[in-house]
This record gives sequence, C-alpha cells and structure tokens, in this order.
Amino acid sequence: MAEFDPSWLIHAGALLYIIAFIIRDELILRLLVVTGSGLYILYYYLFPEVPLWDAIFSSVIMVFANFYVLGQVVLERTTFRMSDDQKHLFEAFKTLSPGQFRHLLKDAHWHQAIDPTGTVLTREGEEAPALYYVFDGSILVKKGEQHFSLPAGNFIGEIAYVLDAPTSATTIAPEGVRYVRWDGDALRKLSEKKPALGNALNALLTRDLATKLTTSYQPSDAGPITPPNDGLLSKA
Repeated sequence: MAEFDPSWLIHAGALLYIIAFIIRDELILRLLVVTGSGLYILYYYLFPEVPLWDAIFSSVIMVFANFYVLGQVVLERTTFRMSDDQKHLFEAFKTLSPGQFRHLLKDAHWHQAIDPTGTVLTREGEEAPALYYVFDGSILVKKGEQHFSLPAGNFIGEIAYVLDAPTSATTIAPEGVRYVRWDGDALRKLSEKKPALGNALNALLTRDLATKLTTSYQPSDAGPITPPNDGLLSKA
C-alpha cells in the first residue's frame, strides 16, 4: 500500500479555495473556504517535524471569521431563532427576505389594546405617524358614514405611508386586539439606508392596498359590528 503523501492535503485545500472563488453562492463559498482551511491546518500540525503554529493560528482565525459570516448568511436566509409570533408575522411580508424582515423587526413594537373604550390608531384626514399590522383580532374602521371591521392580517396606515398623504379612515383597536406598530419616519430612514428593503416593502404595501380595493370591504361584507362600548366609534 502506497504511503500517503501529505502534500495532497495542500493540493486539496488549494483546489477547494479555487472552487470557492468561482462560486457565487456565498453559503457554499464560505463552507468550501472553511473546509480548505481545515485541510491546511491538518497539514501544518501533523506532518512537519514541528507544527507550524504561526500558520495554524492564521488559518484558525480565517476559519472563525468565515464561521461568523456563515452565521450571518444563515440568518439572512432562514427564520432561525425567530419566535413563533415573529415567524407568523413574517408570513405577511412575502416580498421580503428573512434578512430584510429581521431589519424590520428591530423597529417593530408589539402592542395589545388595553383601553376598554378602544385604542385609536389613525384618524380620517389626519397624518399617520406610524404603520400598523393587525396581528390578532379585528379593527373597527370608520370611513365617512361607513362603519365596518377589518380582520387580522391587514395593514393600517399603508396609504398614508406609501403616498405620504393623510389617512383615509379612522381605525380603532378594541380591547384585546394585538397589533404591530412601526414608526413611519424610522421606516423611511431604513428604506433609504437599504433601498432593496424599501422597494420590497413598498411593493408589499401596494399589493395590500390593491387587495383591499379589489375586495372592497363593506358593512354588508363584514357583518354586524358589536363594539365593546357603545361610544367606541362615536368618540373617534
């Protein structure tokens, strides 16, 4: 049986490096570099008469640096370490990647309406400083003389956000309703900082608006409203 030639570890490591440099997928690229560095470390430690500690140390640093970037890539592409509520919310952001959604989560504020008379989110004809998403429960909507409900899974204030215009309706969250709030200015700054995220968010909100226009929510569609307080809508 032929004796193993340790130089093959160097050749194999170099080959993996070369393959990594011609691959565009960053996840595969990093894995190949880590594997190639591992082969170099084996050679530096096992086969010289004295381990080449300086080379080993440099290669270990490269491995850890690539593992760090690998972690970032995994977070960008998966919902790993997201809570169940965050994963459920992500399902509503179909135009965003997991990584883009994580940036959005940093500015998200989770609320549960606790006022028995209802929590006013927007007022018709006024500027809306925030964008909302109805996470659980139904929002009461007052538009002109029409009163109807908007179920969970809808955005509130998206027209004002996208068009930078006054809100088109008064919206109230009855007690117990859960919703997510984003500050409008913070979202705009994030969109300017990350144009791809901003474009994906605008596409999502535009689609949500188009869906609402197509569905045309009406009192007859939503069924009778039974506010927890007779003055819930009148106070708005």
